[in-house]
Amino acid sequence: MRHSFNRQAKLFLLSTILFGIAFSFWNLFFNLYILSSGFNTDVLGLIKATPALAALAIGLPLGKIADRIGHRKAMLIGLAVGISGMIFQIVLHDQWLIVLMGILQGAGFMLYRVAQPPFIMSASDEHNRTMLFSFNFGLMTFAGMVGNLVAGQLPGIAGTLLNIPANSAAAYQLVILSGIALGTTSLIPLFLLKKSKPQNKDLGQSIQSPTLSIKQLFSQKIISRLFLINILVGLGAALLIPYLNVFFREQYAMSDQLLGILYSLSSLLVIIGSISAPYIARLLKSKIVTTVVTQSLSLVFLLVLGFTSALFIAEISFLLRTVLMQLSAPLLNNFAMEISPPGQQSTISSIRGIGWQIGQAVGLFISGLVQTRYGFTPLFITTAILYLISILLTWFSFRSKEKELSPVYG
Repeated sequence: MRHSFNRQAKLFLLSTILFGIAFSFWNLFFNLYILSSGFNTDVLGLIKATPALAALAIGLPLGKIADRIGHRKAMLIGLAVGISGMIFQIVLHDQWLIVLMGILQGAGFMLYRVAQPPFIMSASDEHNRTMLFSFNFGLMTFAGMVGNLVAGQLPGIAGTLLNIPANSAAAYQLVILSGIALGTTSLIPLFLLKKSKPQNKDLGQSIQSPTLSIKQLFSQKIISRLFLINILVGLGAALLIPYLNVFFREQYAMSDQLLGILYSLSSLLVIIGSISAPYIARLLKSKIVTTVVTQSLSLVFLLVLGFTSALFIAEISFLLRTVLMQLSAPLLNNFAMEISPPGQQSTISSIRGIGWQIGQAVGLFISGLVQTRYGFTPLFITTAILYLISILLTWFSFRSKEKELSPVYG
């Protein structure tokens, strides 16, 4: 089995690492920054939902654009626009301007994300494709681990330098902006990639008649099921996962330093899991079996996390839930591209993205309302139910199709 990557793949992975650092700073402290700025969880839910709404509104056109202009250019433009949106959301202080910049962020990152899977397909072969999907996922997580370790210490340092409380909005703002500044360097490896060309000469015509294209795609059972599963997982995740730092802060009064360490340990385990995923799939002779088994096990630890009163058990459950759920992500992404015609890979990627963003837009907003009124208990229960339904759909929709494809594992 050949697992070596070409120059295109290596530059792409380098960009992933650099961007992952910026995103880890953001994920760890953006919620806390907004709340420390004087906004309540209702407003936080609205701000968090806006990027997802923007991605939802224009997701399909962005997928078609990515197929038409080339995946390299799409990633470059999308990443630049998305990072710009992040910066403005941090430097502006008006609630509605922050929401408006969330639209910019959502549109940019949607274009960036939908171009990634088809680029990976073109930058790999049957021997190393699954490994490249897993390495991309794992290195994004590795960058998150490094970023979380560093970021967890920075509010205290910023507070000392500025003579302000470490948990103040100004301290969090400085930390997040420093991460974004480093993350902008992720544009350099993308710029150095060879220019990519559209895979389908007739894409211009398909863009001019998107309604027909959408009907044709959704008439395929596999595509519609991919879409539905992403709605369920996106909704379940949005209700709970982005707010787990708030959960730990409220439930256990966890410090910024401990949050950083916990999220870094989580990232380390996800790295190990994602790199192991291709080997597990080869051992089980199935990406779908691996996905279903690991996601099912993650549900157990999700419920333990939500209902234990012991911090140590909650921390262990958080770590195991994360690695088991995330392990399958690159496998399912790879499978989705395997069943997609080359000229429609970005479009189908965007359809999956739209499904995810529907769930995100609804879940992020509702979660803020539920937290304010009822706390986290109903969120844990609802997320577990949605994940269970998606697991069942994954098995019954894709297992037989996978047997027909007989993909190469490696």
